[in-house]
Amino acid sequence: MTNDVTRRAAGAVGRLGFAGAVAGGLLLGQQSVAQAAETTTFQLPLMEVSQSWGVPAYFSLFMTATAGEEPGVTSFGVANPPPFDGNHVLDSSVRIRWVNLNTGAWGVVDVPVRETAEQPCTCAPAAVPVQTGAGRIVALATANGVAANVSSGLGTSMTP
Repeated sequence: MTNDVTRRAAGAVGRLGFAGAVAGGLLLGQQSVAQAAETTTFQLPLMEVSQSWGVPAYFSLFMTATAGEEPGVTSFGVANPPPFDGNHVLDSSVRIRWVNLNTGAWGVVDVPVRETAEQPCTCAPAAVPVQTGAGRIVALATANGVAANVSSGLGTSMTP
């Protein structure tokens, strides 16, 4: 009978040890996932109209929100910058109004939508980091500068 009780106790300890290892692995796995930066493209693009040498040009801009590079920081950028045509007057930015649904914090930031290099370039400028705090972030993008807003862009992101 003593051997039977010992075997049952050893089996229970073994199962508890296995369950603890699985739970620990899940927690560690979640921690590493939470620290990985994740870029979300706004679900609705920003539509704007501008002009180049008197000719109207329509753009559909997809803004991005990258969260997880630093705790409580969201970096706003552009996924598809319009081409630079050599006219500095028409360089514009996008105004992003954001709100953290968890904390109520909010703010406004201007994000450049194209490089202002002297040569033609379709490269995206660096994203603008903003201290948004942790939680669900909702952002609305509108045309800023010389471009006119046709329809606003909208996106949500989760910031760790």
